[in-house]
Amino acid sequence: MRIANKVLKLMRKKSYHPSSFKQLLKKLKDPTVTIESLEKALDVLASEGKIIQTKNGCFAVPEKLDNLTGIFEANKKGFGFVVTPDFDIYIKRHNTLGAMPKDRVAVVLRRRKKGLSREGKIVEVIQRATDKVIGRIEKIPGKTILVPSDRRIPYDFECISNQVKDGDIVLGKIKVFPGEGKPLVEVKEIIGQEGVAEVEIEIIVREHDLRKEFSEEVKKELKKIPSEISLKDIDRRKDYRRDCVVTIDGLDAKDFDDAVCIEQRHGYYHLNVHIADVSHYVTEESAIDEEAYLRAFSNYLPDRVYPMIPKELSNGICSLNPKVDRLTLSVEMVINNAGDVIDSKVFKGIINSKARLTYEQVDECFKKNSFDNKQQETTLRLLRELSDILEEKRNKRGAVNFETIEPKVILDDNKQPIDVKIREKTPATKLIEETMILTNEVVADYMYWQQQPLIYRIHEDPAEDAIAQVQELLKQLNYPVKSLKGANPKTFQQIIKFAHSRPERLLINMVLLRLMKKARYAATLSPHFGLASARYCHFTSPIRRYPDLVVHRLVKQVIGSQKIKVDEETLAKLSQISEHASVKEREVESAQREAVDVMMCQLMKDYIGETYEGIITGVQSYGFFVQIPNSAEGLVPARLLRDDYYDYEPQRFLLRGRRTGKVFLIGQKVKVRLINVVVGQRQMDFELA
Repeated sequence: MRIANKVLKLMRKKSYHPSSFKQLLKKLKDPTVTIESLEKALDVLASEGKIIQTKNGCFAVPEKLDNLTGIFEANKKGFGFVVTPDFDIYIKRHNTLGAMPKDRVAVVLRRRKKGLSREGKIVEVIQRATDKVIGRIEKIPGKTILVPSDRRIPYDFECISNQVKDGDIVLGKIKVFPGEGKPLVEVKEIIGQEGVAEVEIEIIVREHDLRKEFSEEVKKELKKIPSEISLKDIDRRKDYRRDCVVTIDGLDAKDFDDAVCIEQRHGYYHLNVHIADVSHYVTEESAIDEEAYLRAFSNYLPDRVYPMIPKELSNGICSLNPKVDRLTLSVEMVINNAGDVIDSKVFKGIINSKARLTYEQVDECFKKNSFDNKQQETTLRLLRELSDILEEKRNKRGAVNFETIEPKVILDDNKQPIDVKIREKTPATKLIEETMILTNEVVADYMYWQQQPLIYRIHEDPAEDAIAQVQELLKQLNYPVKSLKGANPKTFQQIIKFAHSRPERLLINMVLLRLMKKARYAATLSPHFGLASARYCHFTSPIRRYPDLVVHRLVKQVIGSQKIKVDEETLAKLSQISEHASVKEREVESAQREAVDVMMCQLMKDYIGETYEGIITGVQSYGFFVQIPNSAEGLVPARLLRDDYYDYEPQRFLLRGRRTGKVFLIGQKVKVRLINVVVGQRQMDFELA
């Protein structure tokens, strides 16, 4: 580590020029640096993307070569983005150099036109994310082909194996990578046959590198962690055990990160938000911590859960379960009637939750105006009052509150899909959402004004080229929007408000959501566009998000009067964690979305022939996509529109009949019949009914 830091320091000097290995050894002027130790340091730095070796064998940091390094995030259409600690870079399909999802790459920026997204060209694949690929076997005369099941990989691989048959789903070891010759794999494992839901979920798990098992070292450490709190644990903690503290979560939740307590005194709301003190048990650089870092997030699939930390912790001693003592990091806030925080403090605490409430239960309490006891009624009514105030304040400053739905696939005892429930925002979910947003802001402000380092949650402004496309759609739908150029969050808020009572409400929200850049983690401060927040971080879910766990450690150092050393090494470490978490977050979200698609297709196989009222969500030259009420989405192929020949008008997002003039456009209601489901391709086909 010492030699690697010394190399970086040398390479970042203004006077440094790309140097060969021998030149570098000489320039270091350190007799303790051996050939072997320098080789090892360069290998580590190169694998982390901190340095690049040029074609003529010289070494330099990317910025000296006008290059940037990052992780390649591929899209199934062939293009992709390189995710760097500071921004994302758009890569056209012909500029990917054979890079595959999650590869670490070097990219050179191309000239950027004003208002458009950054665009670049990959010039080197620094480190491959994996040497394995999963796919479907296709037999053709004289060849066996592996077609990757991950549609983000736009290359077919020739296959070395005589033991496979058409339709087998296999795991192959890559012998020749795309961009380095004709792609070639050797079959290592036959996973199963395509189209079986369990096999398809297993493919998703492997493609997104979801870690399933905990190591023996983790299990060994786990045995040393107590299942109950000791007197020593309580020392120097603020005692909240007599307070009316409650948790409010989903009906199927097993791990409880957060709990709340609220009172009203002298015209002010006194809100205490208690967050599980996971960092007390998961210490830095322990085996459990290293595994949590690699996972970065808990992953909730329809038929299984892969927790970030072992369930003995996530559902046990770390979880704020009812009627038991639990350690917390607690944020006390005093809030006035305008929603302004006039005072706040952070303490290490201990609580004893009085009740485990569910969103469904709380919504029912409000609906029926009936509560279990007076204390519970007071708590819930005050939380509702405050959440309304906080939401109104956020709306006034321009926060974008998207109206979205979340499909939850209901499984039977054999983990087969039997129904879909649509979850939307309710008064109960808003109670927790608003209080957690506020808490995250308060913690970010606290660390900012203490001038201490932090992992922030940032959200950049939408790119103007993406805005232009949406503006044309809004024009077609007769929305009262003159221009979105330079639009602030309030503009998007007004569009959502206008769409609220229209049939295309969910479609407009979905389109605007896709328009937004992905929120990400960063060690440098930048505003959060969607929340219209100057400073924001993730603090409230340390059981299931690794950045929250890191933030807890940083905050605990500061409240313990231990100043954090703000140096290049600390910032580099936080930056590296931020980048890793941002990439893993995309993988986890993709895995969850794809798994829901598989289960949705499996469910809909039993409904072929049924008719539905749907709404057109996308139009292409080959047909249009329709979403039905349970959120399932499928294609109406243009070849099945037999009453006319339809021309595609991309600028107007519609298909128009040449003879009849009949149109099919985004937002239009249509009646469709389900005619085909292919589970392996996560595809549904409809025809007009």
